[in-house]
Amino acid sequence: MMPLPEPKTVAEIAALVGGRVVGDKSLVIEAVSEVAGAGPKDAASLHNMKYAAAAAQVPAGCLLVPPQAADAPCAAKAKVVVADPQAAFAVLLGLVDAAQRAEIPAGISAKASVHPGARLGKGVRVGDFCVVEAGAEIGDGATLLPQVYVGRGAKIGRDALLYPQVVVREECVLGARAIVHSGTVIGSDGFGFTTDRKTGRHTKIPQIGNVVINDDVEIGANVTIDRATLGSTVIGPGAKIDNLVQLGHNAKIGRDCLVVSQTGIAGSTTVGNNVILAGQAGVAGHLTIGDGAIITAQTGVMSDVPPRTTLFGSPGRPHREAFKLQALYGRLPEIVERLKALEKKLGTGGEAAPQEKAR
Repeated sequence: MMPLPEPKTVAEIAALVGGRVVGDKSLVIEAVSEVAGAGPKDAASLHNMKYAAAAAQVPAGCLLVPPQAADAPCAAKAKVVVADPQAAFAVLLGLVDAAQRAEIPAGISAKASVHPGARLGKGVRVGDFCVVEAGAEIGDGATLLPQVYVGRGAKIGRDALLYPQVVVREECVLGARAIVHSGTVIGSDGFGFTTDRKTGRHTKIPQIGNVVINDDVEIGANVTIDRATLGSTVIGPGAKIDNLVQLGHNAKIGRDCLVVSQTGIAGSTTVGNNVILAGQAGVAGHLTIGDGAIITAQTGVMSDVPPRTTLFGSPGRPHREAFKLQALYGRLPEIVERLKALEKKLGTGGEAAPQEKAR
């Protein structure tokens, strides 16, 4: 349970999220809560009908529900009916989040190291032990929480939020309203080496490009995004990247993509717009994944993927084909036994046929 910055009536909440009230409009809501622990002064959300029966027993003050639950029995004193309860609840959570951010101390900490040649916009917050190198630019309203490093010539967009221990290396660019979580490194060297065929020794190929992250991107914790050998590794506007993702040098991720935890994308691969890469997906280098494709969990992508294709398995195959193969794999022991029996009956297979033995 988290208190709202200011209590709101159910009617005010409905107006805020674009819903309609069923029940007590004047009831005052003081906090947001998970459904399971919601009390008579809390707002909660039912955005998965799988939990409808449990939610109906919860004595919440206000429950955000989809249209199909508008007339269902409910212990809550009021319901706000809205097309997308999850999105509506996110609006309420945003009020709490904004209030928490407002509590971050304004200005530049005396314990931070900001180079005289760096340029900081209006309303910038720089926490303890941050380092901002020469030529770096920090946009208006950006927040660097303690121990963030911003390298030489890097650019951080307005209203960006960098959590503790984020590293943005030299010449990299982070767009407006970007959010980067702790431990992420943007602009580490790409994995580029040349191998001597005679000695087997590896020699580093200098990685002198950068990373360009566009507006409204969110990047989880402990993500690594490699700088390009030449040019830029690019993350498109609105993309959301989960924790523990690795993006190789010169990769290009399109607009509004979702890249889920432990996914790895090798260098010079281009991912189109609105692509979903589910957990532990692996993508080889120098490939193209078309707009709207879905790469399911633990899928290995070895070749180009057409737009709006769903892949499953390793190597990745169209999901219908892959599911058929999975069904056949489960029957292999039975099929093998039947084949052995058939071979024995026909006198073929592992043993020589009778005529062969006669020879």
